[in-house]
Amino acid sequence: MAAGFAVAHVVWPDIKIDTITVLLLAVAAAPWLGDVFDSIELPGGARFEYRQWEARIEAAEERTTRLDQEVDEAAATARVALAAAGSTDWGDNTAEVPAAQAAMERLVSEFTRLRQTEVGSPARTAQQERIFAELVKVTPHIPSLDLQTMLTSEDPGTRLAAYARLYAVPDATKFDLLVDAVLREQLPFPRYWGFNALGRVVDMLGADQVPVGVVRRLRACLTELPSGSDRARALQRVLAKLSTD
Repeated sequence: MAAGFAVAHVVWPDIKIDTITVLLLAVAAAPWLGDVFDSIELPGGARFEYRQWEARIEAAEERTTRLDQEVDEAAATARVALAAAGSTDWGDNTAEVPAAQAAMERLVSEFTRLRQTEVGSPARTAQQERIFAELVKVTPHIPSLDLQTMLTSEDPGTRLAAYARLYAVPDATKFDLLVDAVLREQLPFPRYWGFNALGRVVDMLGADQVPVGVVRRLRACLTELPSGSDRARALQRVLAKLSTD
């Protein structure tokens, strides 16, 4: 900035540099000056505290990013709920069970095939949300589901169907199985909804019934998740239900 003043003085010797001009130049140079000075005092007593200024800007950017992520997650949940509400009504007639079973198997296969044939993208995520929403709608109408086998399956679509069932119909007796499943889960989309299902099961079970050892395992898992990811935030919401002083 000093070199700039010198050049300006040679080219335009009659130019007047007032306090406002100096202030504006200082603001423009702030990103670079912050690496050199902690602060600088301008004519008239104005003082810039670079480190504090940068910290405030970074904090504001982090808050904005966090809010954007929370809005995205709320929108995803709303899309799933809307799709589930608008899908086939299976009713409570036991005659519908075979059709519901067939629909679940089709959705499981579709999800697994989608994971194998399409790269990650917003379009694939939208298709995954649709499949999950359909599973949320259909799985409650299949009373004979073997959730233990489904949660330990090597097939990601089968695991997703189990998460959908426990998300739609929380079952406190499946808590330990669900914890083990989501801690083993490696795929981001199923793991995200697995954590959401876990939160609903915790609500049914009661936070005071969750063993301390399980809370420690979940906290250890959180340290391994990408910071700021949707899975991390979903697990943080579960841990918030389990927090104790």
